[in-house]
Amino acid sequence: MSSYRVQAIETLKKIFRDKSYSNIVINYDIKNVDDRFLSLYRKSVLGVVENLIFIDWIINQVSKTKTRKMETDVLVVLRLGVYQIFFLDKAHENIVVNESVQYVKDKGNIRASKFVNAVLRNILRSKENLLERMTLLPKDEYLSIKYSYPYELIDKWKNQFGSEVEEVLIANNAEAPLEIRVNTLKTERDELIKLFAEKGIKASKCKYADKGLIIENPFEIDKTDEYKKGLFSIQSQSSILAGQILNPKEGSLIIDMCAAPGGKTLNAAEMMKNTGKIIARDIYPGKLRLIEKEAGRLGINNVEVEEFDATGPDDSLIGKADYVIADVPCTGLGIIRRKPEIKYKDTDTDNITEIQYKILENGSKYLKAGGELVYSTCTTNKEENYELIDRFLNNNKGFTLSDISDNIHEDFKTAKNGYLEIYPHLHGMDGFFIAKIKGI
Repeated sequence: MSSYRVQAIETLKKIFRDKSYSNIVINYDIKNVDDRFLSLYRKSVLGVVENLIFIDWIINQVSKTKTRKMETDVLVVLRLGVYQIFFLDKAHENIVVNESVQYVKDKGNIRASKFVNAVLRNILRSKENLLERMTLLPKDEYLSIKYSYPYELIDKWKNQFGSEVEEVLIANNAEAPLEIRVNTLKTERDELIKLFAEKGIKASKCKYADKGLIIENPFEIDKTDEYKKGLFSIQSQSSILAGQILNPKEGSLIIDMCAAPGGKTLNAAEMMKNTGKIIARDIYPGKLRLIEKEAGRLGINNVEVEEFDATGPDDSLIGKADYVIADVPCTGLGIIRRKPEIKYKDTDTDNITEIQYKILENGSKYLKAGGELVYSTCTTNKEENYELIDRFLNNNKGFTLSDISDNIHEDFKTAKNGYLEIYPHLHGMDGFFIAKIKGI
């Protein structure tokens, strides 16, 4: 049996048992996978999480024992098998069944191995019939099962996107590209593309992010010499854009209120060419240490990290900052492509919007007269984005949205009004909201 399957099953058990983010568990477990199977391992694990409602519906159509009553090992093996039968090359179907059965046998459970064999072979025989049966379901139920989204989220997005809702579901289930940020302290985009090409790595320029590249043949790029030398960082194009919109002048004082994992802090440091000072704050000491480590790798020396809760005010910084970065905690509905388990979480926003508002309000007080604050989220929820900014501006007449059209592609018509709404189905990027507020 392929060792990648054993590791994929173990990884999935951790994700479901601990309710962990799949990307974190994958990045930890991937060291146990043979290089030949890295792509298949990652795709299979993410694919199971991403298509969980679809997979369980298929299993429950053919099994008398329903998924909620199955032993963990059996359920995870079946989920992985069903994902591969429906979403991977069907030439491997018999291998999928045989290896799934063998895994359970190797655990010493002969009875369960026979059950797994029966369920998967029944699914193989009924595959087309099951898909046809799915199309006969009521529209909302069909969308929920086919794309594996809870009814609540589909309702929310129907209200927000109307007739585009299916496009939204498809785009959020698409595979996210591997995007990187060029460290302009050490190299330029064209030079890094050339260095990559010499090693057979295909890279192209991002459409919107001036410092961004898309790696067209993804692999463990953090193992390359270019990464070790600090020529680039892994960061999504949408996230890079927050720094592009900030567009800080050299020698400035910047406060990053929720800095972890550090991409926006370090991007700003590169843009200021190691001048000025950035105070990078977060509530997790371990994450702050990682920012310091990354700064060292990139050759950055203008960043100071501090443990501090952004929801609390800091009187010592009032009126001191040229720029503030408020990349606030959010529901994360814009990055489902990278963290598919997000779509199964509670989408209630009442509590999170109050946290976001407190952080924004505190950050605004740190600005000098004429200073600028960039507020960003990785969600597409209006309540956390424009509506929250509008509420803040109505309550704080000393601030206004700042025209950012000079810093972004003309595709974004709202840039003149001071904000961007980025959607996977429209822009091919992670869903983000970025607004720039200026003190009057």
